[in-house]
Amino acid sequence: MRYLWLILVLVLVGCATKVPSFMVVPQIFWPQNAELQGAQFSFSVVDMRPRPQTLTIKQGSNENHYRTSNDVRLQLENTLTSALREKGANVDSQHSVQFKIQINQLQSNVLQRPIDHQVVNQVTLTVFIQSDNGTFSKSYAGDSNYTAPFKVDLAAVERELRILTEQVLNQLLQDPTWKDALN
Repeated sequence: MRYLWLILVLVLVGCATKVPSFMVVPQIFWPQNAELQGAQFSFSVVDMRPRPQTLTIKQGSNENHYRTSNDVRLQLENTLTSALREKGANVDSQHSVQFKIQINQLQSNVLQRPIDHQVVNQVTLTVFIQSDNGTFSKSYAGDSNYTAPFKVDLAAVERELRILTEQVLNQLLQDPTWKDALN
């Protein structure tokens, strides 16, 4: 009987679907200058996506949703906080001026077909600034898609979503309108 249970457990473990490892770790590449020198504000990133999954793989009538292996919100918050400080900003969680970036959309949708696959990536971020002078908000978005032969390569999907996220972040960070709203 003991061997029967061992065989059953091994069969179940062998049949279990492996959850793919999928991470989004964007980097920010800014020119070196201190354009935010003297700016003081609290900063946070909030995840307001309608669903917490970042990767969706659809094959026929079967659809699977996966979260990232890392905490995307925390990853973006840490990366952006470092970038803002490198630009001379004083990020203080107790400051009355609030600078918030909201993640509205950050996802990869894969349609796996018999001989190829299609990937659609979408990233939308919104900047909110609230101060004694009023409020400011502006959205930044990007999308990309590609089709490739055979089965989906998750490393390629991960790379493309990271690159798109970096492009949207750079678009956001290079926009002077939110910097004016901070001052």
